[in-house]
Amino acid sequence: MLKHFPRLSDNKILLLILYILPVALLLWFVASFSVNVPFWDQWRLVNMFDKVGSGNASFSDFFEVHGHHRIFFPKIIITALAFASGWNTQYEIICSVIFVVITFWFLCKIAASKTQNKGDNLMHIANILTCMLLFSLVQHQNWLWGFTLFWFLTNLCLVMAVFFLCCNEKRSCGGEQGRHLFYAGTSCFIGSFTLAQGLLAWPILIPAVFSLEGNFRQKLKRVLIWMGIFLVSCFIYSLNYNPIREPQPFLFLERPFVVINYFFTVLSLPLVRVPIPSIIVGFLLFSCFLFFCFYFIRIRGKMLVLHPEALPWLSVGSFAIISSLSITAGRAQYGVENAIISSRYTTTSVLLIVALIHLLALFWRQNSLSNSIFTIGAVILTGIIAVNSIYVINRIKTELPYMQGRKECLEIINYLEKSEFMQEAPESCLVLLNGKTWLVREGAEIMDKLGWREFPDEMEFVSTPERVYGYLDTPPDGLGETGKMPVLRNEAVTVTGWATIPEREETPNLVLLSSGENRTFFANAYVVLDSPDLAKTLKSKEYKKARWQAEFSGKDLGMGEGAIAAWVYNAKDKQFVKLSDELKIEVKKP
Repeated sequence: MLKHFPRLSDNKILLLILYILPVALLLWFVASFSVNVPFWDQWRLVNMFDKVGSGNASFSDFFEVHGHHRIFFPKIIITALAFASGWNTQYEIICSVIFVVITFWFLCKIAASKTQNKGDNLMHIANILTCMLLFSLVQHQNWLWGFTLFWFLTNLCLVMAVFFLCCNEKRSCGGEQGRHLFYAGTSCFIGSFTLAQGLLAWPILIPAVFSLEGNFRQKLKRVLIWMGIFLVSCFIYSLNYNPIREPQPFLFLERPFVVINYFFTVLSLPLVRVPIPSIIVGFLLFSCFLFFCFYFIRIRGKMLVLHPEALPWLSVGSFAIISSLSITAGRAQYGVENAIISSRYTTTSVLLIVALIHLLALFWRQNSLSNSIFTIGAVILTGIIAVNSIYVINRIKTELPYMQGRKECLEIINYLEKSEFMQEAPESCLVLLNGKTWLVREGAEIMDKLGWREFPDEMEFVSTPERVYGYLDTPPDGLGETGKMPVLRNEAVTVTGWATIPEREETPNLVLLSSGENRTFFANAYVVLDSPDLAKTLKSKEYKKARWQAEFSGKDLGMGEGAIAAWVYNAKDKQFVKLSDELKIEVKKP
């Protein structure tokens, strides 16, 4: 019977495995799927790196607004990592993992300081579930994009502040009240200039500041100092504040259901990513938190008193909810689908579920309820996390060619033309690096200048390979009597084919298209389309997605007669290999 479930603390090996397993899964995930290439917002940091490298950087370069946030401390961390590693972006991912490991350690310390029986099964089950959630793969965008380490750092700053304020008894944490207040304030200050959400920690932690031991006058003095520092932080934050988009705080009055649905969806992201169920689950999570607020807050005389064991978890949960509200204020106009497809906000929502788990464990102990029901609930939550992890892994496997293709695209940037396709097409590997392709080109020049990466311009072109690397297909309608495909300058052109790297029995990520005798490429395609016939013919499952398709404008081709050739980039051997056959064309005016 689960009622007689043995104490987990009695089996040290099992306990260690349960704690380590989520971390090990995450480390495997980032090692398998992370790609060392700057992506999107990271390209906006390159000019700052250039200034640092030349000794011309100033405080304002780090302090200026990025999007809606002042990511002052993340910029310092990322810059230090970039110069230490030649901007290996995987170092930033490692930093994110370290931040979460420290966050988990502080949460375990909070749980232990608020639990009388340190061998309590409920405490260990709650901590293990916390570990699963903190290291959950549903945050895959943040795990695989090192730039977003600021989400994890903000959480860490909040949890550290909660620890210093709520676990400040000398016998459990050591030190004096003032010292812990200073440590908490320092944590909040760092969080404030990590993300805008970090500013929210100050007002949320007022009850924790007021709960510090002392008479009413001492308590009031601490709160006033705390609020004063908060206002100073807000003032500093507001200096020359010019976000790229204005938030819409009054959207609720215009479209209340859109805002409410978005808010509940953000809360449920760690568990559910389906529109209607996510709204329902988010509402249930929010309702549960309100219940615990009413349960653990008591009225004594004319004052509200928070249960000391519940205070840290109420603070953590409140931060998650208020942060989700701020995300909603900035993003709700894009609809629920925007929240579902973006796992970046999951890192904030995770804290609410963590807080609910520990509040539930405290509620369970106080009411002497059967541990078996709590354990069953933990097993169900574990199952949900496992199913979500499997889904994420399968999804990332399908996205991996695009991620690896971005890296190869950057390597061969000197061979990519400034064609309409390369500059604007959604399928362009340059556009997938950053929609402003000029930013990528400038960034590559700076990286080359700093000696961080090499961008060769004398790579080998293998026009007649010894083995077949694939084919450029003949159009299904044929080439007509002239043997050439007629193309109008203003029409879309679609070409298809298949590609492999036969010596390694794998498919390339990119196919590149050239016109005429050019040794540069005006378009690209990703090798991701189903090809069961090729897998069967070539007798290898590695070729089950070996087909590709590219669509571009006739404007990218020169007038008159010519030919389109397709190439694969063999990143290992640093060479371009031509696919069999060419497509003869004749470009005409419309």
